Formats: sequence, C-alpha cells, structure tokens
Amino acid sequence: MSEIAYVNGEFLPLERATVHVEDRGFQFADGVYEVVRTYHGKPFAMDEHLARLARSLDALELKNPLPTEKWKSIIGEGIKRSGFAEAIVYLQVTRGCAKRHRSMPEGIEPTVVLTVRQLPPPPTKIRETGIAVITLPEFRWARCDIKSIALLPSVLAYRTAQKAGASDAIFFGEDDTVYESSAANVFIVTNGRLRTPPKNTRILPGVTRDKLLEVARAAKIEVVEERITKSELLSAQEVFLSSTTAEVTPVATIDGKQIGTGKPGPVSARLFDQFAQMFIRI
Repeated sequence: MSEIAYVNGEFLPLERATVHVEDRGFQFADGVYEVVRTYHGKPFAMDEHLARLARSLDALELKNPLPTEKWKSIIGEGIKRSGFAEAIVYLQVTRGCAKRHRSMPEGIEPTVVLTVRQLPPPPTKIRETGIAVITLPEFRWARCDIKSIALLPSVLAYRTAQKAGASDAIFFGEDDTVYESSAANVFIVTNGRLRTPPKNTRILPGVTRDKLLEVARAAKIEVVEERITKSELLSAQEVFLSSTTAEVTPVATIDGKQIGTGKPGPVSARLFDQFAQMFIRI
C-alpha cells in the first residue's frame, strides 16, 4: 500500500510529485478541487463530485481537461494502485503554467493533479459525544459555491477554532444568517424538523449535503432548505455538520453554549443510520 499521485498523465509515488513554480495554482490560487472518498473500496457519489468539478471549472472559465469517463478511469486506477482498503482522493485542476500576470493566459494546458491517501476509520467517540465549534463573522469571498483552491480564509478560521479549543468554525453574515463551517455544511433540528441553509453563492453545494436530504426524505424526516439565523443555531435542539469525510458529525457546543442535551440527538443518529443503510452497508 502506498500514497499515489497523478500529475498531467503520469502516476508516480506521492513524494516524487511536483508542479512548476509558475503554475497559476501556486501563483494565484487559479484553480479548483474536489474530494472523493470510498466506501468498501469504491468511489462514493463520483458522478455528483465530477459534475460539481465541471461547474466550478465553468465558473472560472477554465476548460475541463478530461471527459467524465477519463476522470473515472484515473480515479479508479489511483485507488487500485494505492492498495488502501478505504481511500480519500483529492483532485485539483489549475489553469496551468504561464508568466506571472493577473490576466488569464490563452492557449495553455491546465495542470491536473490527483492524490490518493489512506482514509482512516472515523472516530466513533465523536458520534457519541459530539464536537465543539465556534462562530465567526463571514470574511471569505462572495463565491463560496465555487470549490476554489483559495482556502486561506478557511485555514484561518480553522486555526481560530483550534486556538479556542474547538473542532471547527461556523460562518455567519452581517444579518446573522448562518452559512456553513470552514469545511462542511450545517444542519439544525428545530421542533423535530431538519433544516439547512439553501444553496446560494455563500455556501458550497455539498454532495453529502444533498445525499442527506435524500436520506431524510427516505427516513420520513421533515426537511426544509431555508435561512437559519445565528440565534436559531444556538437554540436548536440538534446541530450537525456534513461533508465527504465528516459524514454526519454532531455538535455538542457552540461558542461554549450547550446545544440541546449537550449530546448527539436522535435525529442525527437516525439520519446517519439511514445514510449507512443506503450508501455504506452495501
């Protein structure tokens, strides 16, 4: 088993993978990315991830360097070569290499990078205890729906959370509208009803988020996509985060305030169990 990289058509050991110093991903964060995980060694929701990659590329006026079937072939080959029972696959596409200038160069080839690493099993304790998070005023850019590699604001937010003894930070706007965390979508439970912010330019349209909406409906849980305020977040019966790697991660405290009973609630537990039945235990 080994960590694998794929760079512009070539598979190689991760430690040997390099890109040019004038790659626009390095110089300008001029690129996008996706993250795909496996269940039972098979990529999960690959069509949805590749569709989102295509949307992000279109938003940057960056041509998709590979057709969908080629992407699938490369991802599958990378997983196979790694030998990991479960893997996390990172895809990145940048505009390519060019002389450093803010204008978008014409006629250059995009840089394609893929890495495959082992995906450790999630700590079961988190589902039993929940995590602590903090809230932060929104200070990112206005196109969070693009899965851009310009992640410095999220890095800073995560660092602030760590320094506060928390696991993540949830962003809210000037009008107290709740958006998402540094790397996950947000769900709350109010009066037994599951709620999550609607898709817009302030949140990433999460693939796992959409799967959980599907799961909730299958489990006969009332669900609605609507604006959530910070006060509603803090007074919710349950709060949890969702992402490719987080799956369903319950939140026990926010800004030091206990959420609900301070322990993972019945709705998030039921939702994860239904998610596992539909997508994991197959």
